[in-house]
Amino acid sequence: MTTTPQIYGASELGVLSITAPGSAHPRVEYVGGEIFVGLAEDGVVVTQGQADAMTRPFAAAVVDSLPTVSSLPDSDDGVVLIQDEALAAGILIEPERIAEVALAGDPVVFALSRSAVVIVGADDEAGIVRVLDIAEALFDEGGPLVSAHPVVLIDGAWRPFRWKERFAQLGLRIERVLRLFSVRAYEAQSAALARPDVHLADPKIHVREDGVTLTFAAWPKGTATLLPVVDNVMIADPAGSVSVATMQEFLSAAGDAVVRTGLSPMRYFVPGAAPR
Repeated sequence: MTTTPQIYGASELGVLSITAPGSAHPRVEYVGGEIFVGLAEDGVVVTQGQADAMTRPFAAAVVDSLPTVSSLPDSDDGVVLIQDEALAAGILIEPERIAEVALAGDPVVFALSRSAVVIVGADDEAGIVRVLDIAEALFDEGGPLVSAHPVVLIDGAWRPFRWKERFAQLGLRIERVLRLFSVRAYEAQSAALARPDVHLADPKIHVREDGVTLTFAAWPKGTATLLPVVDNVMIADPAGSVSVATMQEFLSAAGDAVVRTGLSPMRYFVPGAAPR
């Protein structure tokens, strides 16, 4: 039997809490930020129920699954792109494996997808631009994504990296990538939640003339809806009119009628009639 590590993001685990809850949920170890590592045996995910029956601690089993060869791909101007999931999991679980890489600042890891994990220095603006390029290309390819929230290695532990604050001059592009990854996460969640009695509103992307990227979702007025967290809500009245409100304006106007759910990624339940 071949045991391999598997990388997860928080949004995927949130979806799996719906489709594979309880003992069927993947057993994972927390890495940092929104990143987790689990196991697969012969390509089949190790679940919480299976891990509970293991005689060896799960954390030790994860370490055992890591590749013994830890050589990373060559750096390309300070950016290391890892396309092997097991190798990427290795540096997340044992960050000392990064010691061989020369970086501009503390090591920062972007687990963008299972086949694209990027290491860059915390002070490397050009490297961050490269990461943004890779992230947008991955979204355009249409495949599953992991997380657009990076982690930085400080005192041997992974911590959230506040890249929007560190690189404020890249704010528009960073916000765009965060929204693109949010859209993909909600799309996966909608597929898992699909049901006839509630409208699953998916966010869409709108790029303004000034370059600002926003998300919006439509609420058919009077219809029971699970509404994602977006910048703007398009309110479609059955009479034919459409109005726009910011998310905060919409929630303030709705008051207690709208309920914050425990879903991840997070949604609000707007009560109403079943979709027509």
